[in-house]
Amino acid sequence: MLMHTQHGSPASIDAWRQILSDDIDPKNLEAHVMLGWMLMATPPYQEEGIRLLENSFNEEKVSPTIDYNYPQTYIIAATIGRYRSQRNEYHKARKFTKIALELSKEHDNNAGGDLCIQMQLANMYDWFPNSTQAADDAITSMLSYSDKILSQDDNNGISWPVKDAEIAQMFPGAAADPYVHCSLSTFYLSFYYRADVALMSSINYEMARRGWPKLNTTAQFVKAYDEEVDHPCINRKIRLAIISGVLTEGHSNSESFKGVLSRLDRNIFEVTYVFLAEQGDTRIADFTKEHAADRRFVWTKTPGDVVDGAWTTKWGNKIASWNMDIIFYSDLTMSTFARRLGMQRLAPCRSVVQYFISWAAAELPLEESQAHYTEELKLISSDNIYMYYDRRVLDGEISRMDKMPFGGLTRSDLGVPLKEHFYLCMQKPFKFHPEVDTLFCGIMTKDPDGWLVLHQEVSQDNQEVFEKRLKRAGCDLSRIVFLKQQPHHRLLALYREAAVVLDSYPAGGDTTTREVIEMSKPLVTLPARLLGGRWSLGYLSNIGLKEDTKRALIASTPEEYVDLAVQLGTDDTLREAVEADLRECSSNLFHREEAVSAWQEMFLEISPYQRCQEGSEKEEMRHEEL
Repeated sequence: MLMHTQHGSPASIDAWRQILSDDIDPKNLEAHVMLGWMLMATPPYQEEGIRLLENSFNEEKVSPTIDYNYPQTYIIAATIGRYRSQRNEYHKARKFTKIALELSKEHDNNAGGDLCIQMQLANMYDWFPNSTQAADDAITSMLSYSDKILSQDDNNGISWPVKDAEIAQMFPGAAADPYVHCSLSTFYLSFYYRADVALMSSINYEMARRGWPKLNTTAQFVKAYDEEVDHPCINRKIRLAIISGVLTEGHSNSESFKGVLSRLDRNIFEVTYVFLAEQGDTRIADFTKEHAADRRFVWTKTPGDVVDGAWTTKWGNKIASWNMDIIFYSDLTMSTFARRLGMQRLAPCRSVVQYFISWAAAELPLEESQAHYTEELKLISSDNIYMYYDRRVLDGEISRMDKMPFGGLTRSDLGVPLKEHFYLCMQKPFKFHPEVDTLFCGIMTKDPDGWLVLHQEVSQDNQEVFEKRLKRAGCDLSRIVFLKQQPHHRLLALYREAAVVLDSYPAGGDTTTREVIEMSKPLVTLPARLLGGRWSLGYLSNIGLKEDTKRALIASTPEEYVDLAVQLGTDDTLREAVEADLRECSSNLFHREEAVSAWQEMFLEISPYQRCQEGSEKEEMRHEEL
């Protein structure tokens, strides 16, 4: 059985399809494998191709099933597993990746199996767990695989580092970036509030460090800084680099940081923006262009950056030549490019690597919250709003994000119940861990007239898991409307029409919470342990709301969350009073100059050099032009 990664010709595809027709041999193994492999390499037909390859392992679909002794079976199983993991379909991804791991032990004559495949299993989150226990089991499985990897040595089957060239040659798609192929993404860790996130982050870092040792670099000028006993004050500006993989117009990360970054005192800071265009869009956010003296770089991966998981070191060398004082990474979990740069020590101070700057109003007390971080936790005071935020709703009921009006949209336009009151949660479904099911269903049980409007999951498999979970938790599915992702102006209209907006749990809203507050709509939240589940608490606690309003919105237990939501949904007088207070106070969330001052002071505090005061001894330092 021969396989080729190139696209099949239309004639060959048609020929294999004909064999699988009901009239000839619909269970033909070779036809499933050959046609599946051809279609898998053709983007519009990838899903069909993968399903055919999956069928080759299923005795109900083919006869005979694929022979595990064939060398190709190992590659097929690994390819299916990686494709399913890319689509966040955990059970299929794990099933086939485990098959590939077992087959790799024979293929590679290695008791431990292929290192890249082991790393995939050690980084494979259950993206849409069926239960809390299933989520916990996924973490246990990841820890088991990572422990095996990190405890292995040359005597029991491991061989560091990752062999990029071999992986690129063996696995379809791996050549583009072996690091991404093997490491998967750490983004979903922040939604596993029951896990030891600091430990999981450290393990992921250690695997990457061993897998791609070229990333373990320290710039020469940083080494020189470390060797200095004293660091005299400087009479130049502090060199600050902002590095991000999502520095695009309208991205939630840009929306959060732009107000502060664009208002930093340019008499104190020399600012350089580096946009790592990982997703293909090279248009850098407009706010980076507000100061003519600021430097802007947009970097993209080139065709030559293949078969090398540590290729980002070329960018690291460039950044190191700038002799930056502080590098601020705003999105290490969102960008694999930024994550790899963050592993390299390219400045004496690296925020979100050495330090994590958070907000005291949205964290547990420091002695507790520090345990959630591998970095030293630095807190913006709870007396301040965290960032300088801009409004997202323009006069005339127009969305600032897509410039579209929403005032004329009706419930019929939106596809929601025409007369009945409804509770709304349009957070992305990956935030809907099983803990939220009992909250949603508890509301529906206590309010038999209320409806629930939720964000629909993109993956049909995951949507089915979600619906089964809700049914198991006691929800009446006939009173639930699932909506696909909405344009921003339609989302604002949904907020307006909802009786109550529900914060997701345990990972809650941030940007969305600010939008709901701006729309003066009641949002019920249950603060969780980690920062991602506490933004709503921070905002609602800091805009001057009455104590009665805060008590109506902020729950301390799951039972209280249900009670608060139903009280607001069914008591018009209470809801109107809360909305009136939100209208009065919502402006306090925006355009807060003290947030700029707080961040500026924080950058000065973590700076490796302090600026000289008037009359102090000054140290002349050469500044290389960028």
